[in-house]
Amino acid sequence: MRATPSGAQQRVLDAIDRLEPAYRRLLQTLVRIPSQAREEETEAQALVSEHMREIGLTVDSFDVDVQALKHLAAFNPSPRNYAGRPCVVGRRPGTGGGRSLLLNAHIDTVPVETPDAWAHPPFGGAIEDGRLYGRGACDDKAGIVECLLVAHAIKDAAVELEGDLTVASVIEDETTGNGSLACVERGYTADGVIIVDGTWPERFIVSHMGHVSFRIRLTGIAGHATSGGPNPIAAVGMVEEALRKFVERRNAEHAQHWGAKENPIFINLGMVHGGVWPGSVPGECVLEGQYGFPPPGSCESAKQELRDLLATVAHRSDWPLRAAPSIEFVGLETPPEVGDPANPIAQLLSATVRRLRGATLQESVIVGHCDLRHYTRARERPTTAACLYGPGGGRNVHGADEYFELAHLRLVAGNLAGVALEWCGVTRDR
Repeated sequence: MRATPSGAQQRVLDAIDRLEPAYRRLLQTLVRIPSQAREEETEAQALVSEHMREIGLTVDSFDVDVQALKHLAAFNPSPRNYAGRPCVVGRRPGTGGGRSLLLNAHIDTVPVETPDAWAHPPFGGAIEDGRLYGRGACDDKAGIVECLLVAHAIKDAAVELEGDLTVASVIEDETTGNGSLACVERGYTADGVIIVDGTWPERFIVSHMGHVSFRIRLTGIAGHATSGGPNPIAAVGMVEEALRKFVERRNAEHAQHWGAKENPIFINLGMVHGGVWPGSVPGECVLEGQYGFPPPGSCESAKQELRDLLATVAHRSDWPLRAAPSIEFVGLETPPEVGDPANPIAQLLSATVRRLRGATLQESVIVGHCDLRHYTRARERPTTAACLYGPGGGRNVHGADEYFELAHLRLVAGNLAGVALEWCGVTRDR
């Protein structure tokens, strides 16, 4: 592997130090712009697009084209409208002869459920004790800001890369993954990919569990509170108990804990809807949730497990409804991803962290999901040189008072820049 000129490396690190205060402010601004995964990403992506142009990237802003993607196995149907919610890709062409690198991060965030539970307003961008608070601060607007900081610092340091450097700010990581899929299908792939999401500075990820999202429908008979029934809400507890015991059994049977995590298999009921009036028996109650399962399971086998479980529940003698529960699978559906921790980009990242920081990078796995699969399983130009790394430390992701450790902005950006110089190659040190 070509050795990176030490002068180029140091100039880029110095540029990161100079630029870092401005990028703290950019992160604060992005956090103050809601981009919840409810068709709210437009304004935040406009800011990202504008900033990419300001730092000299060639920008492509485009909406997800459902017609072009819906025939693909990796596409997940979505009830949301994609018009005006673009993915934004910035590219810095190399001089030629080097390997290309793509940095990916997502602009969409989960919704804020209870703003009153936050000690710091969810869209205030408050900074306290070195932490920046707000929805998406850590997941994953810090990732986007670090990608932009890397690209800006390389330009500011007058370093020319041989390989192309691409930065992708995508939508729908939290829901369908269709944003990254759209980027890949538009041709935005690379020899190496780092998704800047989901890790602290000391670890990287190449593997995640599989997930299927589901909707369970319990049907009763609507009527007056004194005469209607049976009431489908009365069956919720029985279904929840069956799901919980199923998970306990599956975890007990799972001989090898996923990434040394105890009880990695989960079923989360995230939404319950039932009834329209306190004095009426509802006609139905709907439960929506997600099932996370490890390899070697598949999405189809996971779905069948849930179908079989509900059929068993409906045959219980104490089942309170006349109809069996029905289940449909909507939204996110992704198989487990099992990557090679010794792949070239992960190895280079580990070597870079060791060289720049004197630290040892550890592999981790997640029970969650990510967009890694779209790059490793791309129809054209797939790459196994891919991992998750960054944006760094934080807490309360998806919860109240989410925050990002601002000290990690410079740290992670420096590590990513070191990888970019080594991976892409430097044309000359001037």
